[in-house]
Amino acid sequence: MQGYYKGNIKDIESQEVKVGNSRGTYIQWLITDRQESAYAMRRFIIKPDGFIQLHYHDYFESLYIIDGKCSVNVNGDYMELGRGDFIFIDTKYTHEIRNIEDSDLEFICVINYTENMGITPVYEESEKKHSN
Repeated sequence: MQGYYKGNIKDIESQEVKVGNSRGTYIQWLITDRQESAYAMRRFIIKPDGFIQLHYHDYFESLYIIDGKCSVNVNGDYMELGRGDFIFIDTKYTHEIRNIEDSDLEFICVINYTENMGITPVYEESEKKHSN
């Protein structure tokens, strides 16, 4: 690497997020360890009625909402976030994100790289709170 890395979102592949029962959620890995970075910057799109399943992991993450509105559960604390809001979620805290509007939710998420990059889905809380 030459001291910088430049790209464009339209050139990055979008992949479906497959964490537990997550649905309608897509990720683009913008900056990764391929650029010799200690962190990753990712772009997420969550479609209407989509969500990222309640889960936890060893890395921390910072989210910045670009567009839309979501419900976020962090360790049982529920809050709404919208355009311009941001949140830091520490390691091993359970969390989920749900789109609560009729349009796409878009956000940037920055994470650090840790030895264990695995994601552990948690089903009980999420299914009780959001079952119809």
